[in-house]
Amino acid sequence: MKTCSTVALLFLAASFVRADGPGDNVPEKVRPVPPPGVQISDADRAELQAGVDGLGKEIDELRTALKGKSALLDLLPDVQVYHNAVRYALAHDEFLGADKTPAEREQTATNQVAIARALLKQGTERAAQMKEGKPAWPTQTGLVVRGYVSKLDGSVQPYGLVVPESYKPDSPHKHRLDFWCHGRGETLTELNFIDQRQKSPGEFTPKDAFVVHLYGRYCCANKLAGEVDLFEALDSVKSRYPIDENRLVIRGFSMGGAAC
Repeated sequence: MKTCSTVALLFLAASFVRADGPGDNVPEKVRPVPPPGVQISDADRAELQAGVDGLGKEIDELRTALKGKSALLDLLPDVQVYHNAVRYALAHDEFLGADKTPAEREQTATNQVAIARALLKQGTERAAQMKEGKPAWPTQTGLVVRGYVSKLDGSVQPYGLVVPESYKPDSPHKHRLDFWCHGRGETLTELNFIDQRQKSPGEFTPKDAFVVHLYGRYCCANKLAGEVDLFEALDSVKSRYPIDENRLVIRGFSMGGAAC
């Protein structure tokens, strides 16, 4: 029978064997997070880059054209989130999805390019509405993606909204607000996050309540900057919609549950 001291020594020895060391910090031996993206065709890359460049130019033009029109200029992050989602995917090869087999990688590339095209189209449409002074999305109900500029680093951060059908822009009625913190997902780029937030309302859609889906800066478990993001998103939503500050709820799943 092992004595307590023997067991303790064995435990310490095992700990040292598993401990972090120089060999664990060799980049070639460390699993990258996020994983490497799939390769898209040169033709698709050139098309998407042209779209990113075009939308970027429109964003710059809006800054000049809307100078002095703060109500419209404040909506610019709602366009920038679409631009950034595709720009980042191109810059960092973050076209992510199922990639275990050649067939899956090919399908992922097809799907990701289609998503990127759709987001560039939406960003361009929003830019055109801003230029005309007639933005439609601020008063829409249902699934709406919006953005804000973070005070931490000046970055533009996206968030998804479920706007209740009961919302009326000119009504004094204030709504409950729920936050949802997503679970861990190593393929959750901004490209995929925005796509999801325009297709699924999520697990909970309480009656007469707004639901905010936080991006949380990828998969940082809403820590540090990701934690601040919740409060900045709250400020953003409160500045745009009638929210009852006495009825704030936070929910989450897995990593998001820990965030709560």
